[in-house]
Amino acid sequence: MSTITLELTDASAIEPLHVPLPTTTSTSEDSEDESLESHRNSSSNIKSFAQCYIQQLKLVFQSIIPDLKSFHTWQILILILYATFNVVFSFLDFNSIIFRDRKQSLFKWINEYNQGTPLWRRVLLSFTGISAITNVLNVVLVIRGKMSSYFWGILGAIFYGTFAFANGYAGDAQLFVFFFLPMQFVGIHIWSKELDTESTARVKSLKFSGWLLIILLSGAFILLFYYEIPMFSKLLTSKYLFEQTPVPHVLDALTNGLSVMGQFLCIARYWEQYIIWTFVNLLLIVMYSGEHEKREIF
Repeated sequence: MSTITLELTDASAIEPLHVPLPTTTSTSEDSEDESLESHRNSSSNIKSFAQCYIQQLKLVFQSIIPDLKSFHTWQILILILYATFNVVFSFLDFNSIIFRDRKQSLFKWINEYNQGTPLWRRVLLSFTGISAITNVLNVVLVIRGKMSSYFWGILGAIFYGTFAFANGYAGDAQLFVFFFLPMQFVGIHIWSKELDTESTARVKSLKFSGWLLIILLSGAFILLFYYEIPMFSKLLTSKYLFEQTPVPHVLDALTNGLSVMGQFLCIARYWEQYIIWTFVNLLLIVMYSGEHEKREIF
């Protein structure tokens, strides 16, 4: 009869078997680390840009007084005369002289009061004169390549944009508030990279191909504004001022489209912008030279 003998051994004497486990990469942890690193880099870039832009804004404010002092005496006198002219004429209504049969006052404030215009809107009427002054300073200083021009551009956009919104001038309102105002801050950043040792940005000149591009883009913007301004005006005031007057409607689109191109050329430092601004001002004179009935806006 065969027997099987079982022998007990000391468990502590048995060496443990070490089996190497395959190393696995924790893709989720790596992904989280990469995402965190990317977030840190992004935050660092934003912080760096913000610090740089604050320095650029400081340069704008620091250059305001020196740039004003750089004007010659005769230039200061012209600016003072122009400022006085615009402030005074923002309160005068020359329709009272042209149309004597209407028996209107020479002062816009009184005429607006008689027509039932709210006080807050009459107060904003004075913004037109102030914005005219700031916009002229903006243009003159842009010609000279001075960074402080954007300070006056910001003020002009705020003053006239507020006035335009208050009076339902939809085309001007959106142009100044939604385009001119933010573009001033874009211009500060771009110009600050092109300053010379005298903190002045040098202007450039368009080539023939540049003019062709300007003409094509102007046409596209004019067509866009021809249909967009009435829609925005009706959204803002429920009506469009030039609904029944085709010529002012076309001029409204022309001035807005060309103004956009003029602002682009300004930021890009092309002197030809002044040809466009001059043409825009002439169109505005033609557009608002007619006598339009007073419309209740709100």
